[in-house]
Amino acid sequence: MERREFIRKTSNIALLASIVPVNSLYGNVFAAPAGSRHICIFSKHLEWLPYKEMAKLASEIGFTGIDLTVRKNGHVLPENVRMDLPRAVEQIRAEGLEVPMITTGITDPDDPMTHDILESAGELGIKLYRTGWFPYVKGIKVTEQLDVASKKLRKLQDINAANNIAASYQNHAGNSIGSSGWDLLPLMEGLDPTWTGIQFDIRHAMVEGFESWQVLLEILAPFINSIDLKDFSWGDSHGSRVVNVPLGKGLVKFDSFLEKVEELQITADFSIHYEYPLGGAEHGDSELSISKGEFVGQVAADLNYLKQILLF
Repeated sequence: MERREFIRKTSNIALLASIVPVNSLYGNVFAAPAGSRHICIFSKHLEWLPYKEMAKLASEIGFTGIDLTVRKNGHVLPENVRMDLPRAVEQIRAEGLEVPMITTGITDPDDPMTHDILESAGELGIKLYRTGWFPYVKGIKVTEQLDVASKKLRKLQDINAANNIAASYQNHAGNSIGSSGWDLLPLMEGLDPTWTGIQFDIRHAMVEGFESWQVLLEILAPFINSIDLKDFSWGDSHGSRVVNVPLGKGLVKFDSFLEKVEELQITADFSIHYEYPLGGAEHGDSELSISKGEFVGQVAADLNYLKQILLF
């Protein structure tokens, strides 16, 4: 499918971006039209800034939303969520941005903080939260662990529906449920995609299944309710197996990926993650070892790359 068709159907944001420069230091920031796909920055990379300054900088760079961390060591701490989440969201929205999703560590439906987070987010009109992960434990059958995790998601689903917010479970590379991809189907079996879905991470999908990511994307399409964007390469001078790199500098073919997303009619919002060396921002550090200008330049470059792909 032509990517002009893609942009017309699913991302009016990028169309405006062709008229207005990404960084407001060189022009006015565009506003996201109602009903369009949001391009968010993962707030882990802005945890060196308080809410208002974070929102102002994200707006200046050209994002239309923030994927806000509401977890241990995040922008909003779970124990303070009822007080701090409304403050954070108010200050973000005051800068013309939205909070389409939050990232949490939620896995336990019986934890009181689970209820605090989801009730607070629901009251603020936030529609999506990323859960934590269910790690595989050595010595326990995989099928038994999948069954336990699925039951927890089923209990969470009732809480989600009561608060009008959907869960989004990420296919994170490593040794957690969902890492290899195939186990996400039994995990989602019997669950309602309205309230329980998948955060599809193309970088992690390719690391675990370099040639099979399109199959995984198609199989999971009915459940995908958010999308992570990041890039990687194989190996470096230090012998590392996986190296995180800026968008367009690695092995992820974003044009093919976005074409497939459109073909499958996936309309989820984007969250850009910056996991390559970025002065500590890649780790969520509270202070940067690079200048603010260097940080803005690289973040804006990745965002601009995505917008150029959407307009190709």
